[in-house]
Amino acid sequence: MHDADETPPLVSAEDWAKTPPQVQQAFLTLIEMVRSLSAEVQELRARVHQTSRNSSKPPSSDPPSAPPPPARVSRGRTAGAQNGHPDQQRPLVPPDQVDTIVPLRPNTCPTCQTSLAAELPLSGPTWFCQIWELPPIRAHVTEYQQQSVCCPTCQQLVTAELPPDVPPGAFGARATALIGLLHGRYRLSTRETVALLSEVCGLPLSLGSVVSSCQRLSCALAPIDAAIQACVQTQPHVWVDETSWRQERQSATLWVAVSPVASCFRIDRSRSQAARQRLLGEEYGGIVHSDRAHAYGDLALRQRQVCWAHLLRNLQGLVDQQHQESWWAERMLAQARRLFRLWGWFRTGWFDRIALQQALLPVRIALRELLEQGCHSAWIRVRAVSRKLLRVWDALWTFSQVEGIEPTNNTAERALRPAVVWRKSCFGTQSAQGSRFVERLLSVRATCAQQGKNLFAFLVDALRAAWTGAPAPVLIPTP
Repeated sequence: MHDADETPPLVSAEDWAKTPPQVQQAFLTLIEMVRSLSAEVQELRARVHQTSRNSSKPPSSDPPSAPPPPARVSRGRTAGAQNGHPDQQRPLVPPDQVDTIVPLRPNTCPTCQTSLAAELPLSGPTWFCQIWELPPIRAHVTEYQQQSVCCPTCQQLVTAELPPDVPPGAFGARATALIGLLHGRYRLSTRETVALLSEVCGLPLSLGSVVSSCQRLSCALAPIDAAIQACVQTQPHVWVDETSWRQERQSATLWVAVSPVASCFRIDRSRSQAARQRLLGEEYGGIVHSDRAHAYGDLALRQRQVCWAHLLRNLQGLVDQQHQESWWAERMLAQARRLFRLWGWFRTGWFDRIALQQALLPVRIALRELLEQGCHSAWIRVRAVSRKLLRVWDALWTFSQVEGIEPTNNTAERALRPAVVWRKSCFGTQSAQGSRFVERLLSVRATCAQQGKNLFAFLVDALRAAWTGAPAPVLIPTP
């Protein structure tokens, strides 16, 4: 509050002394209200102008009015392949994989119009042109005729049973896997999945058939998904991130934990430390790459690597507000960008880890001084950022000490992008069963990519194994 004995701005001491005390109090109240509203307006303007460059919002949420990304420095090269670039051609498949061979011989010389007899011997090279084409796709229908006979002893009617490898529904393993792949991997809606398979494959489907097929695929992937989570929980370090989700029209959270060999997705009702523990396990002792969210606050600093990319965006947001204290964020940004230059040089092999730590020492000193200054800033946002960063100070530098750790959490953010696109098109899931399908397909898809395995073939093997009672196929080889 303004001191009553102090002359307010824009008012002379003489006029202020002549003002009645009741008017002075009302005037001071209005001044305080204006200051409060000015601060609120500034905060709201900052929210309106948030983009992916100055906040944690995804690039897809940027409005048309958002400033364009910084222009790249031109290298003087034209678009496309450069001179001396090796020619890229599709490699020829071996002869045993060619279905039809059409030999062609010239009939007439294009120079002198002489007819070329078929008896002329071949000379010079033979040029090969391979054309790829899809055959007409028609579903293969197998009809099981369960005949019945009358038992001559007890006169009971006996009907033949289906073989043990018969699918539980109307569709086989390949058809069921393709339905789940189109709906989950390629994010086609239920109606579009029905239309595509009907028009291309002649496969008669109902909307309910798509849902039931996805649930059968989800059940087949359940043990594989559990093995993925168990593997992730034993890794020495993981990248973890989360994003909003909707389940049964209620708020939920989609989590991801990415390790070098596998990725695990989970949909949880909360964004809490307990949810993170359910993802990684309560006894997880590895290093977690993450942002500065509360869900990671109970981890020891030696177990954390705080994301510098998030910090860069937060600092840019403070700069964009053009506050009188924005100079502090500009200096922090300069030091953070210097850190990334040093990290880039380390990754290219210009110096080893010891040299990286020595090169980062001036950066650490400068940042520490700025954070300590920020704790006494008049701007509450600078004070909040400074105090939060000082609390996780040691976790900012784990990447410089431990092999395999990176200064950003970009690996987890990239893993979440397909799920975010899926969420935008389907608006979440309508049941717990639907959430389990999303979790399992996302986990298996990402892990198949990490292991270099064909996703469709793996889904087919998983379905066949589940329907015949065989062990589930192994996705992550045992070291």
